[in-house]
Order: sequence, then structure tokens, then C-alpha cells
Amino acid sequence: MKLTRNQFNPILSPDSNNEWESFATFNGNVFKKKGAAHMVYRAMSEYRRVGGKELRVSSIGHAVSQDGVTFQDRSLLIRPERPWDRFGCEDPRAVHIDGKTIVFYTAIGAYPFVSSHIRVGVAIFDSKPEYHLVTPFNAKAMAMFSEKINGKYAVILSANTDLPPATVGVAMFDQLEELWSNEFWTNWYQQLAEHALPLQRLETDQIEVGAAPVKVKEGWLLIYCRIQNYGKPNMIFGIEAALLDGTNPKKVLARSQNPLLIPKEGYEVYGTVPNVIFPSGAIIVGEELRVYYGGADTVCALATCHLPTLMKSLMNIYAAF
Repeated sequence: MKLTRNQFNPILSPDSNNEWESFATFNGNVFKKKGAAHMVYRAMSEYRRVGGKELRVSSIGHAVSQDGVTFQDRSLLIRPERPWDRFGCEDPRAVHIDGKTIVFYTAIGAYPFVSSHIRVGVAIFDSKPEYHLVTPFNAKAMAMFSEKINGKYAVILSANTDLPPATVGVAMFDQLEELWSNEFWTNWYQQLAEHALPLQRLETDQIEVGAAPVKVKEGWLLIYCRIQNYGKPNMIFGIEAALLDGTNPKKVLARSQNPLLIPKEGYEVYGTVPNVIFPSGAIIVGEELRVYYGGADTVCALATCHLPTLMKSLMNIYAAF
């Protein structure tokens, strides 16, 4: 089973007319709201001076589409201006739930980059935006499940991403405010192994959350990134899929046996970081699964597959367990 690249890739590229997204636009995450597809994405500027340092700064951009392929009305959504994200806001994942749009992102609080200041931040858009630092520990790629599970909010995240190997884990909350509770996350982190999903196959793998889990009749479909030979010259970035239990998302029912996509096209092989594809968003349109991903840390791209065929292949694996 493989993903098929969209013929119009890349679907979002840097715009030299906007300083904040003039260098790169990648890792787009898409969610549906009021009949439209909304993309939040990582936008990178050319070099600018921040806190006495010269660096390319990442912000969170926003664009809208009626067909999920052609995105317009680009605007700057989240600026890096708080003490814990002043050196960059990266790789957003959004969900619209309970009348609120919740956007998680990687918050960079120091430069040069250090793991202790690479954490998760959240922006909540309701009557007025509010921002919070979420994790007190090194983490990235947090995403919220689009529906409550057993009456609780649920999130999935990658912990220790810059202290590999990373651990993909699930956390559940009674109240939204618990998201930024230092006490909650300290206790959660102390019991990290109990919250972990068994996705890593080899000690040399790095596993990171890709898209927010997508609800399917069989459970929750997780599109994630598996990096083989992590940290070595022969690293291979691949997009893979796993099926999580519908009521207990810490239980992995099945996972793809081979990558659904690996770098091949020019916009994946050449760019800011060569040979990188990273799945950052997924939605279902009819019987089509659409996976949005970053190409070479420079552009946003789209690949698709027939969802029933993918689920059949995963369920066949499940039956074989």
C-alpha cells in the first residue's frame, strides 16, 4: 500500500512578498471548519535579529481552501513573542472542538537550540486568543483527538524528541485547563512508559507523531513519521500508519509493515533539509485519505490513498496478530 502524490505538488511554497514566510512554508496541518479546509503551517523568515541573535525565525501561518488543494488567504496566525517561544513557533497541529480552535505547536525558547527549551505550546482561539506553555519537558508534535474519548479530552505527543529515542504517548484530561498544568505533566512524565505507544521497531528508529489522529469506524488512524537509522548519514524518512483502539488509544491494533511514502521527488529530495518528508496533517474526503506533509523542510505537499484499501490492509495485519 502506497500513497500517491498530488499532481499539483507542492501545494504551498514560500512567498517572497511576506517576510515572515519568505524562506520556507512546510509541515502543514489541515482541519475542517464551516465547510472549508483550514491549513496551519510552519512559516520561516529570512535571517532576522532576535535577542541579539541572527537566525531564521519560524511562525505559524494560516491559509484557507475550498477543495483542500489550492490554499489562499494566507495570513500570520501565531507570532513568536512570548518568553517560551520567542525564538520560534514550529509545526502546528490544530483541531476544532467544543466551539474552540486549539493549535498546538513546538515552542522554541532559547537559541542556540537546547532540548530543555524545545517544548509544546498551545494557542486557543475562542472569543479572544490565549497562549500557554504546555509541557515542562522536551517534547514536540502534540495533537488533540477530534472527539472526546470516554468523556475526556485526549492528546498524543512525542516526548524526548531531542533526547532520542523519542517516546510517543497519550494523555487524557477532564478539563481543558489541565493542558497547561505543570503538576499534571510532571506526574505524566514520571510515568512516561505507562503512556507510551509501542511503535518503535528498532533501537535505531526515531518515531514522531505526524498528523492528529483521524476517526475511522475501526478506531483511530494515526499517520506518523518513522526515521530509520536516525542521526546517521543513511537516514530514511518514511510516512507510516497505525490503527489505535477507539476507546483506548494507547492500544495499537495494527501498523503498516512498510512506509507509505519515502522521499523521491525533487521537492522532497532538495531543499533546506534534503531527503525529508514529514506527515503533519490528515483528513478524510469521501473514501480518500489525504495526507499533508512537508517536503525538505521547504514546502507543503499532499499525497492520497483509497481509505478502505488502507484500512483493509491494516485490518489484515490486525487479524494476523
